[in-house]
Amino acid sequence: KKSIKMAHSARKDEEKKEYFDSPDILEKKVNQLVEWTRESKHMITFTGAGVSTGAGIPDFRSGMNTSLQTGPGVWELRANRSSREQKHKVTSTFKAIPTPTHMMFVKLQQEGIMKCCVSQNTDGLHRRSGLPKSALCELHGNSNLERCKKCGREYLRDYSVRYAVGVHDHFTGKKCDDPECRGPLEDTIVNFGENLPEGELQKSFDEAEIADLCLVMGSSLTVTPAANIP
Repeated sequence: KKSIKMAHSARKDEEKKEYFDSPDILEKKVNQLVEWTRESKHMITFTGAGVSTGAGIPDFRSGMNTSLQTGPGVWELRANRSSREQKHKVTSTFKAIPTPTHMMFVKLQQEGIMKCCVSQNTDGLHRRSGLPKSALCELHGNSNLERCKKCGREYLRDYSVRYAVGVHDHFTGKKCDDPECRGPLEDTIVNFGENLPEGELQKSFDEAEIADLCLVMGSSLTVTPAANIP
């Protein structure tokens, strides 16, 4: 059986450059997006870490000179053997609250406009915003979500369920509440080199296949296979 694993992709200096539209250009682009959204029959969205920087959660790939208040990306700091400066405003994943961007997705889904949100994020903010599970594909897992290895039952917590020291060790030490199961629980985080959840990945590609509009926000579209979806 062929497995699909998450691959790491480093960014070149040119890819870290940030672009800012003038107010008039931005207005034209927003108006165009509004028109496309109104005309769309099956719109999907694709989100990455960038949609959560407004909540104070640092992303991974922003350069050392980023304009973001959260500062450089996690991997960028690591590559430069640097640490985050005190001037940067960051919040832990579990204290962060959904941003207006997250709530926009909820509104689009409630209005029947957005059919599915495909996300690379593990911060759980899409779930916390009220976006129903049926309209969400969390390709890289959810740091608050445990799943029974035996029966598949899920447990959404208000704390991190990632306890394992080993990268590929996902058991949390807890067991399923179902007395007829009592199977071991695992966290749902997908690390580099690990298989993406088959059901979530297939649903994402199926939704993309019939979509007539895909709005990508907060992603550099460089981590595969997720980047192949839009």
